[in-house]
Amino acid sequence: AAAHLAVQLLLPLRFLLYPGEHLWTEQGMRFAWKVMVVEKNGTLDLRVTDRATGRTSLVAPTDYFDAYQVRLLSTQPDLILALCHAVRHDFAARGHDVEVRADAFVAFHGRPAARLVDPTVDLGREPDSLGPKRWILPAPARVTHRAGALAAAPSATPPEAAPKP
Repeated sequence: AAAHLAVQLLLPLRFLLYPGEHLWTEQGMRFAWKVMVVEKNGTLDLRVTDRATGRTSLVAPTDYFDAYQVRLLSTQPDLILALCHAVRHDFAARGHDVEVRADAFVAFHGRPAARLVDPTVDLGREPDSLGPKRWILPAPARVTHRAGALAAAPSATPPEAAPKP
C-alpha cells in the first residue's frame, strides 16, 4: 500500500527531473496532474533522405495516420519521435536506408508558432529513452500583453524627451 501511494504521489512529479518548460517539451507529462492545462496547435512535415543517393523527399504524416491523429501528434515530441521511427522502419522494409527529420512548428499558449524539434537531427535513429531529449528546442518566449503596448514602438522617443524647435 505504501509503494502504491508513493507511485501515485511521485509519478506525476517526474516532470521536475527534466530541463526546460515541461508544458512545451512534454517530458514527464504522461500521468501528470497538469495534462489538461496545455493549449498547443501545430504542423508537421517529415523530410526523408536516402542515405545511399542523398535524395530528399517530403513525407506527409497523413500517409501513416488520419488528420485527427496527426493534429494530436504534431505537438508532442515523443509521438513525433515514434512516427519518425515508424517511417524509417517502413522505408527499411522497402530496402531503403533513410534519415528522417521533422519540421514541427507549434503555437503554444497564445505564443507565435515556433519550431518544436531540431530539424537537423535524424529522429529515425534517435533513441526513445527516459532521459532528456536534446533535440527538443526551447520554448518560445512568453508574450506579454499590456494596455497601450502597441501605441508606440520601443525605439520611439517619448514626447517629453523630443527636442523642442
